[in-house]
Amino acid sequence: MSDETIHVLMGTKGQFIKMAPILKELDKRGIDYNFIHSGQHTKITKKISELFELRKPDVVLDERNEDITKIGQAVYWNLKNMIKSVINRKDIFQNRRGICLVHGDAVSALQGLIMAKLAKIKVAHIEAGERTHSLYEPFPEELVRVLVDRYADYLFASSDISYENLINEKVRGQVFNVHLNTICDSIRIAIEKDIDIEIPSDDYVLATIHRFETIKSKERSRMVVRTLEDIALEIKVLFPIHRPTRIKFESYGLMERLEANKNIFISELYDYFSFLKLIKNSNYIVTDGGGPQEESFFLGVPCLLLRKTTERMSHPNVYLSEFKTEKIKYFIDNYFKFKIKSQLSNFSPSKQIVDIIEEIVEK
Repeated sequence: MSDETIHVLMGTKGQFIKMAPILKELDKRGIDYNFIHSGQHTKITKKISELFELRKPDVVLDERNEDITKIGQAVYWNLKNMIKSVINRKDIFQNRRGICLVHGDAVSALQGLIMAKLAKIKVAHIEAGERTHSLYEPFPEELVRVLVDRYADYLFASSDISYENLINEKVRGQVFNVHLNTICDSIRIAIEKDIDIEIPSDDYVLATIHRFETIKSKERSRMVVRTLEDIALEIKVLFPIHRPTRIKFESYGLMERLEANKNIFISELYDYFSFLKLIKNSNYIVTDGGGPQEESFFLGVPCLLLRKTTERMSHPNVYLSEFKTEKIKYFIDNYFKFKIKSQLSNFSPSKQIVDIIEEIVEK
């Protein structure tokens, strides 16, 4: 066994979706890698792994039967898991050097950075340079991005804007611009599959809300519900709801309103491939998430973004509401103006990333 390898650390739904095509490319080329699962989202990532046909992780940092869904639970888990993983870092990295790939803005990316640095392993940050330029919007994601980018050895930006952010910040790592988010490869894999899901025969809007800074605020949560109610006056709303969102909405007394509305259809979460098919066939989507912004962009579907700021300013299909009533109304009345052509192409950022990583490891 070589003393060096590629380590890949991830643990959230978003990380699994966006890193899946990179893992598949590594497998396709027969490249050795140590697959580390942080254990944050075990249940949902298992399903994603099955959809993308990923191999099982070599190391699981925290074996859980249920996903972490509560904020207090997440804080406790992160602290406990960080300490445990730092102590056991040599075993986790199989006593091998090399390079550790971390992704995005989840706390597990910061965890991977700390573990790898203490183990004297270089770090590559996938989807680097994303910025809202506000540490509290979103929190803690913006802080994680800044910290990981500051100390990573190799940084892979997904757009010209992200690349310029890194150059302007004078990060000390080597910066690469792969121009597109790896999620485009994930979408391409998904839409080529024959997914058995019933699509509504009439028009509908797809809504997904889950971010901490949205649901922790009673005022913002109320605005989300008012927005869905306003949309439901004209068109059916599909609302697959995350458990933390349901818990917070129930505490605010908002679930009763949603459940009483006959044009709002609340469901459990769909698997990722089914969710993409629903996006593709919707009139538009309503979200506060980063992933759905990217997915709607590549599929050409209008997107109403319920956030104050966004790190993705270059997507013409996405309309930033800033939680302003007049802006929300404008989009609802004019959503068709934000429909664009599909942005999917044959270019693969995942292949480009693996090309570069392969060169780095071979040096």
